[in-house]
Amino acid sequence: MDFEGKTPRLLVLYASQTGNAMDVADRVGREAERGGCPSVDILSMDAFDASFLHEDRIVIFVVSTTGQGENPDSMKVFWKFLLQKHLSHNWLDGLNYAVFGLGDSGYQKYNFSAKKLDRRIIDLGAKPIIERGLGDDQHPSGYEGSLDPWLLSLWNKLNHMNPALLPKISDIFDSNRRSLDHSKYEVTYHCSKDLQPDLSSFHGFENTVEIARSVSSIAQHCNVDNTRRCSLRLVKNKRLTKGDPDTDCMYID
Repeated sequence: MDFEGKTPRLLVLYASQTGNAMDVADRVGREAERGGCPSVDILSMDAFDASFLHEDRIVIFVVSTTGQGENPDSMKVFWKFLLQKHLSHNWLDGLNYAVFGLGDSGYQKYNFSAKKLDRRIIDLGAKPIIERGLGDDQHPSGYEGSLDPWLLSLWNKLNHMNPALLPKISDIFDSNRRSLDHSKYEVTYHCSKDLQPDLSSFHGFENTVEIARSVSSIAQHCNVDNTRRCSLRLVKNKRLTKGDPDTDCMYID
């Protein structure tokens, strides 16, 4: 893998119908960041302009197959663009990619979306980093039965091709760090005593009312700085693990 100038970003594009492909894409991104990858972007295919695909150098595709071999809704525009006849067979020359599919071998067109995407990307001149991975819901461990070894192979191959891409690759394989991955959600607690009204001023009373509303039994949703927030009243907080308090697992209701 020969790169000019700075180390390129690792782009993860996913097409998900029920959320599984998005979860896999998030995991790929987290592990890459843990390995010290200087630039990682995770995007749904419908949030990416396919006409710029040839400008990237490393892309990981994570694709689900829905129904009877159908593409997820978020993949349809992206796929339609790739099928255009004017695209040359060297349009993606210089692109290194990998594909991981999610499907169910109980269906005739098992992982059909991932397979045809893999073939089309090759037809357009891209070079596969490793053989495509196919997650199977029928596996005893679900799609992770294929995902775990596939990811290990991916990181080893990328490190071999360009060590600067994953300068901390040993952290990816560290079992302790793997179990302490970045959380997908952040929980902020507000103590009930904070609801004691401050009636010394009208604004103090207003603030108390707003706080009370935020912890009502009905979820309140809002978006601040593109971050989705949800306020709920805590009913139960039970510790499920024993031992080291730094690795507590809690049941929250």
